[in-house]
Amino acid sequence: MIKCPSCGANLKFNPSLQKLKCDFCRNEFDPEGLEREAKTAREEKNLITEAKCFKCTSCGAELLSYDETAITFCSYCGNQSMIESKMIEKNHPEYIIPFKKTQEECIKEYKRTLNKAIFAPSYMKDDIVIQKFRGIYMPYAIYHFGHEGNCTNKGRKYSHRVGDYVYYDVYTVDADVSADYDGISYDLLSKFQDRFSQAIPFDFNEAKPYNTNYIAGFYADTLDINADKYVNAADATAEVDANMQLRKDKRFRKYGCSNPSINLTYKDKKIGMFPVYFLGVQDKSGKSISYAVINGQTGKVVMDLPIDYKKYLIGVILLAIPLFLLLNGFLVLTPNIVLIIGIVLAFICLLLSNSQLQKIKEKDIDITEENATLPKRNFFKYNYKQVSSIIIAICILILNPVDDLFYYGGAILSFLFILWSFYDLVTEYNELAKNKLPQLEKRGGDEIE
Repeated sequence: MIKCPSCGANLKFNPSLQKLKCDFCRNEFDPEGLEREAKTAREEKNLITEAKCFKCTSCGAELLSYDETAITFCSYCGNQSMIESKMIEKNHPEYIIPFKKTQEECIKEYKRTLNKAIFAPSYMKDDIVIQKFRGIYMPYAIYHFGHEGNCTNKGRKYSHRVGDYVYYDVYTVDADVSADYDGISYDLLSKFQDRFSQAIPFDFNEAKPYNTNYIAGFYADTLDINADKYVNAADATAEVDANMQLRKDKRFRKYGCSNPSINLTYKDKKIGMFPVYFLGVQDKSGKSISYAVINGQTGKVVMDLPIDYKKYLIGVILLAIPLFLLLNGFLVLTPNIVLIIGIVLAFICLLLSNSQLQKIKEKDIDITEENATLPKRNFFKYNYKQVSSIIIAICILILNPVDDLFYYGGAILSFLFILWSFYDLVTEYNELAKNKLPQLEKRGGDEIE
């Protein structure tokens, strides 16, 4: 626990000041200075400190606190069921990026993003829910790749033509290349989804040697993924960027080497703690949860944004009226044109639905299983509404029935299938924007292999 040297009260790290502040005597302290004083009694590496461990009785999530802060609810499942379990000893990671954004700034960014989402459910904007944002330090693996020295590539340029023969000049392009990629990071938490962690990149240049003082007033999570898991993914990321930088060099193109490449050398990996504001919002049914994640260093916001059916219906009606008037002003809406518009809408629904269903399959698959493949599905079972609408409209256009009852009845039936398809699109989207309540007792891998 981090005590104030002046009065003995608990200190908390203030992101705005980048200092530890005592709420009792109002004194401020430099985290690095306090750490230097505390380091006299222990070794610089392989440090071990005591932390208070909180465990959620609903989902099994565990958070650590290095001060006297109490937890009353769980960020991962949203339930008010966090309990203090025991004091434990934890090894220090090597680096930490301190929080730069305050909780107030985080909430402001969250509200600003929600204000742009006109179809978002009202419960996501509830002040009681928003105040549950929690600052958590997440464990990350930090990879270092580089290359120093010669880089060899082949080039080829057109020379001349003799009859049916085309001659090329072939070059071996040798270049001295210096490349250094330090700070490519991946989270080491199975419950922190990669679609969030990779969407809020951190600037490792601002990392500092690990110092427990920066965690005062916040929480920390413990890794449950081996740090070697993402070496190949990090290597691929670094090489893509390195090759892109080489292609920008005109000297390679001069000798017909249009796609130069380089093989980077893996140097080392480190473990760091990165700052994240995390919020889990349960829907009204209490059966699913949506997440909001904010980078505590940059303020970048990523969140699940479900659609409220009532707001969506009102929005569609308000949009349909001016759209109908606009089309009516440019086109004479004959029954044939209406049916053609219906076919186009049904085809668009078909494409969107297949795309979303594919993402749902990928999201639900057990990625911890080796050689896991997406299950095959019956095409017509999931797309019969759109297909039926298209078939009905085409049949009417081809048969061109004389009786208006059949003509307009078929057209109405076709559009009812389209409306049903739009409802399914929203349902599928919400399935992507919501998650099952976490069950963290069994924790394993993550998405990226």
